Amino acid sequence: MPPSPKSRHWTFTAIATAVATPALVWGVDQSFRSTDRCLRAHGSWIGDSDTDIPDACSEISALLGMLALIIGAYVAATAITGLCVGIVEGRRRRAFGHHRWFTVIVVGVAAPWALATYATGYGLGRLLRPPAADTSWTDGRDAARRTLEFLAHGGHPGAVPAPGFLTDEPVHLDARLHYSRHYGTTVTYQQTSALAFGSAAFVTGALLANAVGNSNARSRAARLASPQWRDHELTRVVLTPTRTWCYSFGRWLSFDHTAVMEYHLDPHGVVLLFADTEPLRLNGPAAWLHAVLFAYFRFGASALTTATFLLPIGATQSPDQPAATPPSTSR
Repeated sequence: MPPSPKSRHWTFTAIATAVATPALVWGVDQSFRSTDRCLRAHGSWIGDSDTDIPDACSEISALLGMLALIIGAYVAATAITGLCVGIVEGRRRRAFGHHRWFTVIVVGVAAPWALATYATGYGLGRLLRPPAADTSWTDGRDAARRTLEFLAHGGHPGAVPAPGFLTDEPVHLDARLHYSRHYGTTVTYQQTSALAFGSAAFVTGALLANAVGNSNARSRAARLASPQWRDHELTRVVLTPTRTWCYSFGRWLSFDHTAVMEYHLDPHGVVLLFADTEPLRLNGPAAWLHAVLFAYFRFGASALTTATFLLPIGATQSPDQPAATPPSTSR
């Protein structure tokens, strides 16, 4: 199966708690001191519950109460989050803190209650049954390897049913894959004009802020317009001897195999490059099977052992493994 995405939540949590906890503690401390000084100036003190708060001290005391509520909510939220994350990671048998000991120490110092609830949840999660492993990627790659071996030994791919798909050619693959295309586009953005009156410093600041805003809008538009993978969709993909069909956003798109100028395979899928249209990327467990069948129908059985893009598939084959039976290509 594909490698798990790198977790960044421990790094984010360490940075967030290292900033938020001291800031809240400092805010409460300053508000408490200010309130205490104000009350003492009016002849009372902060621990006297029977004394009415003077109007001059009401704003400071209200700020202190609000900060106390915020810090209470902060502690509760981080504690609950730590418990939930701990249960999930313990159940999935992940390493404690993803072995990020520096960030774990930072969290433990800045928010010890969160680390304590995480450890508790982690222990509870380890007692639970782990979730069933996703074997779809392993099964897909095994099917591709068996198909490659079978066809290389003189076998012929069998047809699979394709309900609802009408074609004059036999269908050899009917699968669900993640579809995307690589292209640039045009993005419009709105420039703003600032009109400011006042001192020279105020006018300069307003014009500078407006220029920064326009620059950010322009940069964002350029970033969105640059060539990148777009039209992401989990869709139905059908392969026949001459074409690959993709059902994209309510219509069937046809990709002629003879029009493919380059074919690339990576751990998660395949990429097809054409001379007159945008590149096509197909990701999913059945993507490697598409590569094997494409090579067979485009170049013949002899290409199965010589095609460069098939090397990752054939590299793990055992040379003395017996010929396999024709695998099913309907997924």
